[in-house]
Amino acid sequence: MGRFKNVKAQNLIEYAIVLGLVSAAIAAMSTYVFRSIQAAQKTVDQEFGAQ
Repeated sequence: MGRFKNVKAQNLIEYAIVLGLVSAAIAAMSTYVFRSIQAAQKTVDQEFGAQ
């Protein structure tokens, strides 16, 4: 029975690590997505002559 608890704990830790990595990747990508949106907005503004 003790071995089953160790496996359960290991699975929980693995899920926590994967969730942390996915969250970090999304946070890192959000910066680039925000910059991309700003660049697209700037292009649209320039095309329509808005200042």
